[in-house]
Amino acid sequence: MLRYVLLGLLDAEPRYGYELKAVFEQFLGGTWPLNIGQIYTSLAHLEEEGLVRSQVVPQGSAPDRKVYEVTAKGRKALSAWTSTITDEPVRLRDELFLKVSVLSLKNGPATRELIHQQRIAILSRLRDLAELQDLPENHPATELLLEAAMLRTEADLKWLDAVEARLKDGGSDG
Repeated sequence: MLRYVLLGLLDAEPRYGYELKAVFEQFLGGTWPLNIGQIYTSLAHLEEEGLVRSQVVPQGSAPDRKVYEVTAKGRKALSAWTSTITDEPVRLRDELFLKVSVLSLKNGPATRELIHQQRIAILSRLRDLAELQDLPENHPATELLLEAAMLRTEADLKWLDAVEARLKDGGSDG
């Protein structure tokens, strides 16, 4: 997935590695930090595959920069990725879902404590996302990503509420 995000960012504008890292992290609202090694490793693979090409640009007294741009083959790969329906499986293997479900078998104090602690963590995550949404420098695409993250996080909170209500209604106090 990283490779396609990089292709998309390079398709918008040719960039050098450090610039690409900064734009990537800003684009994702700081939610996916990368080290520069990941960027350059990915760029090397993309270049080997003919999806991007690089050009050394002299910088006068500063070190030369290697600027990357998407090739026609890279645009075709990006188009294929963006036009393919994402068929993600239902998140039944989600760690939170599994922990709560296993603990709910007995519905004891550990279940209620996990729900309480998880609710605190989710509310904190929602506050963090809201702060990121309020940044004036957000790109419209970043706002879409943050909105998706908010909605998914809110869904987790609603699920915890539903679990708690169900356990209160019919669970044992084991």
